[in-house]
Amino acid sequence: MEKVASVFHLSRRIFTRNPLITIFVLTHVFFAAILGRLYAFAPDEHGYLYTFNNMYGGKDPNPQNASGWITAPKPFLWIIYLPSKILTLCGIPDYFSIRLSSIALGTATIILLSRIFKSPTSGHLRLHPIFIAFFIPSIALWTVLGMRESFIMCELAMILAGLTALFDGGKRKAFILLVLGDYALLSTKSYLWICLVLSLLVFLFFLAILHTDRRKIFSLLASVVLLPSILFASTTSWYASTFLVEQTLHTDITATGGRNGDSVLEISVPVKPGTSTGSTDPLIPAFETVTFHGDTTLIMLHFYLLDHPASTFTRAMNFIGFTSKIQEIWESKVSAGQVSKSKEVIADTSSVNGYILKTGDMHRPLSLLHPSLLFLLGPFPFVGSAGVALKLVALESPLWWALYALLLFQFIRFRKFKLFQDPLVLFPIILLGAFVAFSALVEVNLGTSFRHRSIILVPIIYLYLRISSKKKEFSA
Repeated sequence: MEKVASVFHLSRRIFTRNPLITIFVLTHVFFAAILGRLYAFAPDEHGYLYTFNNMYGGKDPNPQNASGWITAPKPFLWIIYLPSKILTLCGIPDYFSIRLSSIALGTATIILLSRIFKSPTSGHLRLHPIFIAFFIPSIALWTVLGMRESFIMCELAMILAGLTALFDGGKRKAFILLVLGDYALLSTKSYLWICLVLSLLVFLFFLAILHTDRRKIFSLLASVVLLPSILFASTTSWYASTFLVEQTLHTDITATGGRNGDSVLEISVPVKPGTSTGSTDPLIPAFETVTFHGDTTLIMLHFYLLDHPASTFTRAMNFIGFTSKIQEIWESKVSAGQVSKSKEVIADTSSVNGYILKTGDMHRPLSLLHPSLLFLLGPFPFVGSAGVALKLVALESPLWWALYALLLFQFIRFRKFKLFQDPLVLFPIILLGAFVAFSALVEVNLGTSFRHRSIILVPIIYLYLRISSKKKEFSA
């Protein structure tokens, strides 16, 4: 009871002393409620909801197949979804329950990052730069929806916090954060864990050059590689373990990058009256199939607004005139498909914003440069016509450019502190490089690539805070 009381007291102190945290939580809860059962912004969310609803004694013996949790250990899923399950037992809708978990993890990520380099002489948290970054529109969206992005962000924050604690001498704290964070990341997205391990091996090579204490090197190997692997193997299924081994040792990454990034949906639409295929009786409508390439968000939004006229989201969209605009775009797209010989609506794939991406070749390192730049900088505003949703998200790209510029400015401003000799600067740089390079090799769809970019926010914020803390260390 004392521990519960202390946790409650700490939580109350965080929210009362930091109004930005309160603003973050309230705005995210508000938008989670407004969206309702709309999955247009992340169609995969419906699959995660299916997994959640069938994880605790559902009819499907393997509900993980419906989502990205396919290789996650069931004990891990039982634990992370337990708060959401309790909320559903209290009458909270299932979709809202898993979104509340995402919001809680997003909040935990902000608090973790803000406390990593907290000044011992200052009681406040450095929330302003973190708070602003987490309100980049796409980041705000991913930390609302019941996807894995919030989990990954929180896990990376735990790993970086553990690394910091290790080099600050807090061995027990470092061990707990590193083991739990790495096990969770391995359970959540195994290929990101593989990137992390490869980054660690490169990092350890530099630590050896810098004559770092060998005990730290062994501690990192044990807490990042050995123990999480043992814990994962002991809690997951034989299928998941085999899948991970195959993915690690036998996957041809060139073949992975050769996947078709096209998103194809066949939609039945009313035939235009008076056409040769149309019905002569106006009371008997005829239909034809139009094939959409891309524009999944537009399609799902159109049908949601049509099928849920009384929902809070639809009413809000009607109020601001968004519904009529979506209908106008929809009719334009359908008409274009109906008059084409192939009955297809094809989005632009030729420009730099083409929604089908060309991946790099690991045997030609220079080929990674173009997809890496697209991953970091794209999609570009007012270029091409990759689809309605991508046109909108392109408007936030300048915010990412500003974030990169701010971090670069930090490096230039504090270059006299020999930043590249600091292990706590070196590791997140290597990790960022690994994530970007891997994305350049495997991302074949612009929308998916855009969503996956959210994970680099955590190491970027960590680097910004670490470089800022170097100035205070030097001043002290």
